[in-house]
Amino acid sequence: MRKVAIADESPAFVAAAANYIGTIPGFTVAGTASTAPQTLALIESAAPDVLLLDLRLGPKRGLQLLQQVKAAPAAPAIVALALFDTPEALAAAKRAGADALVGKVSFIASLSLVLAQLFPAAS
Repeated sequence: MRKVAIADESPAFVAAAANYIGTIPGFTVAGTASTAPQTLALIESAAPDVLLLDLRLGPKRGLQLLQQVKAAPAAPAIVALALFDTPEALAAAKRAGADALVGKVSFIASLSLVLAQLFPAAS
């Protein structure tokens, strides 16, 4: 079972994402966070396989947090979340170390595909 952590400021989005992840075979929610410090603590305590990270999280946005998480030993795969998955957002997320970008507008349609690409054996 692959563990997914969710870091987003929106309680409504976190709840919807957690519910959806619960329906994807082979994946479970490892925990949620709504701030950068909570996200770092969650990664350390839950050791997720993948982190869904809102790029707007934190005072300096999520890109700095993304870089910080990726610099850690045994860093999880990171799926960056943006309102829209524009080429500019994808480029910025990739430069910061994201493994993929999913737009919140297309979250349900896109997340399963991204997880299957990141973890081929789990699909």
